[in-house]
Amino acid sequence: MVLAPANLQEAVELTQEGFDIADTYRIPVMMLGDGMLGQVMEPVEFGTYTPRQLPEKTWATTGRGQRPQNNIINSLYIKPDVLEKMNRNLQKLYDEIAQKETKYELYNVEGADILVVAYGTTARIVRNVIAQAAQEGLKVGMVRPITLWPFPAAAIAQAAAQPSVKGVLSVEMSTGQMVDDVKIAVNGAKPVTFYGRSGGMIPLPQDILAHIQSFLGGKA
Repeated sequence: MVLAPANLQEAVELTQEGFDIADTYRIPVMMLGDGMLGQVMEPVEFGTYTPRQLPEKTWATTGRGQRPQNNIINSLYIKPDVLEKMNRNLQKLYDEIAQKETKYELYNVEGADILVVAYGTTARIVRNVIAQAAQEGLKVGMVRPITLWPFPAAAIAQAAAQPSVKGVLSVEMSTGQMVDDVKIAVNGAKPVTFYGRSGGMIPLPQDILAHIQSFLGGKA
């Protein structure tokens, strides 16, 4: 599972939740930040996260003790039928995670002319773009993935399906690692474009806005 905080408060809370998620599903959890998030100074309030009720560790190799059977942790399955059963069990787990743990934020999406998908620091920049675009008579909405896996494909598809939306823009602080996921989510319903910077360069609000204006055919 991959969590992408947009500010330090969220980074603190998602880190705490990440440990609970890892414990609940017995999977690795990655926190995906960026250079801006790693260097910014912001006030943080601790104690805001409510821990989850964690499952009993019936699988733990804690010594035979009172356990009715030996616990064997194995990752190698030679027999194809046994491996297939394991794969199916894992797929059920992944489906459960996707259903229960997908996180995202919808911002100003109702009746939007164009939908922007952005995460992390880039999403904070897009909020400024949305305010500037409003002054130009353009309504820009944003879907912010908080989990990059599971990816909020259904939320993006639903927001993009609005009749008012003329296209979708993936804005990234990269060379386009997310845009294909956005295209899959939109599934050809609307055109998808990409704007990104890399190597430590940060997407500027005016450049993102210019890209939006160009896509929509100029200022409204």
